[in-house]
Amino acid sequence: MIDLEHYAQIKNNYCIGYFGTSDEHLIQLKLLRPHMEQRFPGLNIFLSCKDVSFGYLQGCDNVIKLSEVKKRKREFAHIKELRFDGNNHVIDQFLQTCGITNYAIDIENPPVHTSLCNIITEGSYPTRNLIKREVDTLKRIARERGYTVEINGPIENVGLVAGVESIKLYEAAAKGIKTLLVPTGLGERLYKSMFPNGEVLKL
Repeated sequence: MIDLEHYAQIKNNYCIGYFGTSDEHLIQLKLLRPHMEQRFPGLNIFLSCKDVSFGYLQGCDNVIKLSEVKKRKREFAHIKELRFDGNNHVIDQFLQTCGITNYAIDIENPPVHTSLCNIITEGSYPTRNLIKREVDTLKRIARERGYTVEINGPIENVGLVAGVESIKLYEAAAKGIKTLLVPTGLGERLYKSMFPNGEVLKL
């Protein structure tokens, strides 16, 4: 039972936690939090994740490691843990529940476009990894567009990141690098809503 005085102090503090294996969800939450704050003005939205994944939320304020959640739980009116339900994309489903429908990400100072393409072949469940045929098709498409190709390399100095839902794909899109999603998971709608200029290629 929370006494009234304590509740008055924490009633606007809401913590969203994701502790699963798809760390690209942390990149998504980091990018989408301004839209949540706009939808719910006055709410102090905190983000929480596993300690080992904490680096993906670097640069954010109001971020809490999982190891600290238990001892700080009295600071929040509610702690919402986002979990995969076996059918729906975790972040997309949460946004729909919140009534947030317009959440395109503004890109500031996009980098100079280069002729290097990085193909990302591996994702986290429920995203399926690319098979050889799909990788070969992406290589061909990238080369036809004038790119040289790397596989699962860094995104620095890259002009195109193509492949499955992943940390690198979302980090690249957030920086203004061209991206091409091969939708082997559940996040196609989220990707297109966040990055309307992003490309989707079904192989």
